[in-house]
Amino acid sequence: MDLDVLEHPLDEMVLYRSKNESNFAVRSATPADDEQLMKLSAETVPSNGITLSYERYPSYLAASQAQYNRPDLKVVVPIDNPSFVVAMMNLGWRYCYINGQADLMRYVADLRMHPEYRGGKVMRLLMDYVFDEIPQNTIFESVVLNANVVAANILHQERKGFPLPYYFDDIQTYTVSQAKKPKTFAHYRFKSLTQDAITAANGFILKMKDHYNFLPTYDFNGLLEGHHPFWKGMSLSDFFLIYNKDDQLVGLYGLWNQKSFKQTRVIDYSRPLKLMKPFYNVYANVRGVLSLPKVKGTFDYLMMHSPLCHPEDLEVFSSLIFHAKEQTKHRGKETYCVTLAENDPRIRWMKNTTSHILKAKHYFHSFSGNPYGKFDRKRISYFDVGRI
Repeated sequence: MDLDVLEHPLDEMVLYRSKNESNFAVRSATPADDEQLMKLSAETVPSNGITLSYERYPSYLAASQAQYNRPDLKVVVPIDNPSFVVAMMNLGWRYCYINGQADLMRYVADLRMHPEYRGGKVMRLLMDYVFDEIPQNTIFESVVLNANVVAANILHQERKGFPLPYYFDDIQTYTVSQAKKPKTFAHYRFKSLTQDAITAANGFILKMKDHYNFLPTYDFNGLLEGHHPFWKGMSLSDFFLIYNKDDQLVGLYGLWNQKSFKQTRVIDYSRPLKLMKPFYNVYANVRGVLSLPKVKGTFDYLMMHSPLCHPEDLEVFSSLIFHAKEQTKHRGKETYCVTLAENDPRIRWMKNTTSHILKAKHYFHSFSGNPYGKFDRKRISYFDVGRI
């Protein structure tokens, strides 16, 4: 008989304890934690006069499978009440191309703490766990909004016993309301992704890995399963292939409606915005730009998935951006979001859009010294806005 199984009927309930903290422990999350995780993950974040909450409803655990190939969620619990979650941190794996080769990257996200338990002890415990339980040569990746000062202070400052942070590049997320129609738009043909074109789409991804680092190892066959967790909320008809006059595949993108499992809710507006909001919404309705919802209401937009083409081909990219705006309107939405690294040449075209811009910083974290040498800086950092 396996005595270890008797002692720990659920491996997830095994507690990690540190000599630096006697009152709390770390364990893996379980389905029983889901309601608490949804509340913690909905932590408010200030952004340009709006206090936002990024919700994962009706299940945080299900939503995290669209963010990671293999989620690895750790929670902090009191020793005397291990079912009560006071903090969380996701350290899941992503399958991606690094320097053109299929590899793994651990992505740090959703670091949340219960307001009554915020402080150095809980954070130190999580970092002790990382130091003791994860191989020292692991490189972690993170993206933090510039406006999220709390998270930046935790993750992007050097702290004793923590993996050192290494700034890599800046990224910008555009919420696109209007897009200029390029003169060369008629040169391209857009076709909905169908089962018989999946091989071509997968082949195009293999070409793009030569230009973009951290590009997920997309396999569009997952869309055929209908309920594949990594493609949650998406179907073949959400994707478009772009062909040039010579019938060559030169680009692709998708539009992702995440409303069924991920929402951005307005908790409050600054006083100036409250006064201006009624007038702004009249303007927004006339211009067709993103309107401001009521307090406690949610924004209604689409996420752009895999906006890919050769990084120097602005004609294809500009047509992609315009076509996406047309499709967004066709689907009854006002706007869509797309994320680009600041060194992506295609970002130059975004001045031809009407967009709200959020800036963020992309970091790596390591116990083993500066990791820059492991990444080809000539390749452009790639981000799917729906998986950040």
